[in-house]
Amino acid sequence: MSNARRSVCALAMALLVIAGGCSNAGHCTSQPTLGVVGASETTQLLLDHFAVDGMVFSGVAGSPHRIADVTVPLSWSEPGGPSFPADPAWLDLARQAAASNVVFERCTHVPPADPTSALVCMPFAPAIFVSGRGQSDDGGSPRVACRPGGDDIFGCDPAIPASAQSTQVAAPSASAANAAADEEVTVDMETAAVAGEAAARGLPFIAFRAVSDGAEDPLGLPGFPTEFFAYYRLAATNAAIATEAFLEQLSAANDSAVCS
Repeated sequence: MSNARRSVCALAMALLVIAGGCSNAGHCTSQPTLGVVGASETTQLLLDHFAVDGMVFSGVAGSPHRIADVTVPLSWSEPGGPSFPADPAWLDLARQAAASNVVFERCTHVPPADPTSALVCMPFAPAIFVSGRGQSDDGGSPRVACRPGGDDIFGCDPAIPASAQSTQVAAPSASAANAAADEEVTVDMETAAVAGEAAARGLPFIAFRAVSDGAEDPLGLPGFPTEFFAYYRLAATNAAIATEAFLEQLSAANDSAVCS
């Protein structure tokens, strides 16, 4: 494991402890939240407790791109709000990662939590796309608390598997969905809030969001949230792969700067 990846993993665990009130064993005693407000508050906690040089954010999203592809939008905003650009130098490193023959996962069990379920494979090789813009909107929904003992979507402890098929989630607003249909827009519920907190403190920022609900679904499922629940693990895996490829590029660039 590279130093860059090791640092990110350690920071992620520290953030989980701060935001979720988790013990060393990983059991949470309080209720971290999802959505724009939860993302903003959790990012503030991170930046208040650690000397952070930049924010690299990854996860899943809706997009006109193909399911399992990874999008790296050039900027992020909330509806009607300011736009927060990703760091230009980091976008260049993301393009280098995209050109480095990164191998992504193509197959996933559907439903993902059942290892005996059918294995569904994308009929293409997923790729990284550094382009377009991102929009975060939770539709004004109230905060969604995590569920102790829940699944790897809503659970406080993601190591405990459970089916999420009967769980309701907040859909993106109509404005976000329409924007995504009309142009290359990646839609989620958190990233713009994180980008805004980074911008407020003058920190570089970039986000890697893999497509959980998008184009070329081999099962022909009816979009969000059905596609999300079918492909979120595949998308999350590919987002992590892309992020690691970027961190390797960032580590190499930093090493080169030190040695020059």
